[in-house]
Amino acid sequence: MYAVRITLRELADRVIPTFMAPPYDVAIRLSTGGPIDWGAWATPITWYWLLNVTTSVFMLSIATLFRRLWIDVEKVPFPHALVAYSLAENNVAEGGWNRLFTIGVIIGLAFQIPVTLRMFPWFPDIYGVGYRSCPMLTRWFGGDEPLGTIPGMMSATYNPVAVAIAYMAPLHVQFSTWFFALMYMIAVQIAYYMGYYTGITDIGTCGRYWCSPSPSTEPPLKFMAIAIGALIAMGIMHLILNRRYLVEVAGAITRGGQEHKGEAMSYRMCFLMLVVSLIASAAFWMWSSLSLIDVLVLALTAFCIWYPMGRLFGLAGAYWRSVDKGFVFFRLLYPTCHEPPTTQEFLVFRMSTFLSDTPTYPWGGATVSAFTSYRFASLAGLSARNTFKALLLALILAPLASHIGFIWILHTVGGEHIGIWSSWYLGGTWVLTGVSSNWITLPAREPWVEYSVLGAIIAVVLSWLHARFVWFPLEPIGYILGTTCASILFGLWSAFLVAWVLKMITLRVGGAKLYEGYGVPIASGTVTGCMIGMILSGLLWIIRFFIPF
Repeated sequence: MYAVRITLRELADRVIPTFMAPPYDVAIRLSTGGPIDWGAWATPITWYWLLNVTTSVFMLSIATLFRRLWIDVEKVPFPHALVAYSLAENNVAEGGWNRLFTIGVIIGLAFQIPVTLRMFPWFPDIYGVGYRSCPMLTRWFGGDEPLGTIPGMMSATYNPVAVAIAYMAPLHVQFSTWFFALMYMIAVQIAYYMGYYTGITDIGTCGRYWCSPSPSTEPPLKFMAIAIGALIAMGIMHLILNRRYLVEVAGAITRGGQEHKGEAMSYRMCFLMLVVSLIASAAFWMWSSLSLIDVLVLALTAFCIWYPMGRLFGLAGAYWRSVDKGFVFFRLLYPTCHEPPTTQEFLVFRMSTFLSDTPTYPWGGATVSAFTSYRFASLAGLSARNTFKALLLALILAPLASHIGFIWILHTVGGEHIGIWSSWYLGGTWVLTGVSSNWITLPAREPWVEYSVLGAIIAVVLSWLHARFVWFPLEPIGYILGTTCASILFGLWSAFLVAWVLKMITLRVGGAKLYEGYGVPIASGTVTGCMIGMILSGLLWIIRFFIPF
């Protein structure tokens, strides 16, 4: 919003209100650098802080309400929590890091250090990261190479962090992800031979998601529309399958039933916090020019997207990142929009897609952070109440501190001297100019509702079969990860395929004992080693920015 105030001054002044972005004369200093007009920045800073706090507390309330079901009853693994716990456990061990964890750290460093040293032109590209690789170490394939001639080919990740995290996911999630990715490739291949998606092999695997023709948004497959129906239905089915828990919690709220000692607070207090945060969020959005129906749809979107997305993150250690899924309810409510969009249309589109995109934004950040923290607390024997307090404090302070820091850095250094500001932020005019065109393509072009219904049916059937028959290997999480940009763009299907092979070997050779005693420590160490390498890389790049070498 700040950048388009600079690059699209006239259009931004018509669409973007001043409480979201200051006037041009103030915003331009983000690029050029200069003194900070804190008076002009006070309103946008406050607005974004209220946006973060109201939405985050709403999702924190939901996570706290379902904490016992997810953490104590189902024991959802949350691979990231397992890694953090392994690191903490090794840090406080009397003998220091154990041998297996250290081996994993060495593996991670052996990969990450050569990648980091690629900043020096003379250092060899050992892992091929300089050839058709995205920053997250995902390899894309062009139509000029053998794999790229396959119409349904997806990008493939070779990031050891992705493999290590996927290794700690359940076998059925691993298998389902690569299995449904294979089904995606076969379906696109069949459609291609039937005359659809002509020219798709002329573009790279990334373009097969973003550009046209795309099996994600265009007929006859429209995988994106199918996936959003599957995601929402997966969340609903989980609630249905755990209806006894809902009845128990409802009884505790309405009649003051038996509470559980391990909870962060009483269910009645948690429900009250949920209601208050919803009312506060409604007041905030209505003050920001949205209608009551818009506010209710936003709340519905938050729950229907991030409750099941939390399941994805907890069981698979991954999620479906893209802006396409959050607009589904508003697309039903408002089939078209103006060109250029009104302020209300811009807010509706931007917030529903932006907030449903990734855990780096408020809805997802609060959901994922809360559940993962509760899982870590359970592993470490910490109090859920104290965990809640720490979460609440972080959700209140972090948005304010990070925002002020962002503004201060750009004014001090000058955004024009920072590559990502010039390329990503100033180049992101699509945030405003793409609203009207994307409005009619998310989650897919018309007709799309029947595709979403099909996705819902797929998720319901898979959820029921997986719950009913222990041996049934397929479930909806794998379907979602295997047929969306999680695999198409980010290549997670390959990580889950490798992880499935490794875990099958581990369990066949030594069973659960070998997996828990050897597999998890090495996998956790690998992630830790890569993170240490990334931190060192970040420090080197900061030094290089101020002292070129």
